[in-house]
Amino acid sequence: MASPTPAPPTRHLLPPTHRLRSPAPSSSSPTATPREASIHAHEFRTALSHIGVSSTISSAITYAAYLEHLPSPPRGIWAFIHNPLAYFLRRFGLRNHGQRDATGEKCLDLDQLDRHGAIEHDVSLSRRDKAQGDNHSLQPELVEQLLAAASDGKVLTTEDFARLRRTRIAQQRRDNPELEYGTSQHTFGCAEEAFIQTVFGGREGEVPVKYVRALFAEERLPVEEGWRGRWWWKVGFLELNLQAERIKKMIGSIK
Repeated sequence: MASPTPAPPTRHLLPPTHRLRSPAPSSSSPTATPREASIHAHEFRTALSHIGVSSTISSAITYAAYLEHLPSPPRGIWAFIHNPLAYFLRRFGLRNHGQRDATGEKCLDLDQLDRHGAIEHDVSLSRRDKAQGDNHSLQPELVEQLLAAASDGKVLTTEDFARLRRTRIAQQRRDNPELEYGTSQHTFGCAEEAFIQTVFGGREGEVPVKYVRALFAEERLPVEEGWRGRWWWKVGFLELNLQAERIKKMIGSIK
């Protein structure tokens, strides 16, 4: 007997303006995460699984995000011996020191996702850089540029995403004298585009413009447009990494 298809996530209304928001569209959507200011690790992990991400990726991202944020993570052999996994993932930690809810459970505020140098980085597809004063708020002109990047006006392909990232790098090099964009930021940026393609795209990574508009302009999952999270074969590290490498190869050198 075939397993029943999981119920798809539902559309959400945009939140009141006083609610804390994430700078990452796929994370700020309450169809994936609750709209309350704080979110717990199990909710974060479940949200990732719900949109079609493997348990391995969901657990790794959640573990890293709920580490305490340290501007200068400990280095050296003893730090590695103490906690090898945290040693490599500590840079992605988002929680404040000792941050827990009233029951003692670890929690995050969605706006902590814009901690510069952790998950957030320069050369976003929809936000300005930290040095430009606001790396949190969606910039409508950047969203329009993203939507216009589709060569055929219907879907964004790997070539479109690669070309757009080249454009954004050039724009920010021109507009931000304090730009921080090296190998690690570039790798992370390409991985984010690959994430969008593997989670919301078709077999070749093509993502309908209407999906991208829902994700970025309206900050919701594109359920009304027909998208459903993968449940038969969820997005894993290998698929995500291969797609990110395709994008990087098309972009070429960023020096």
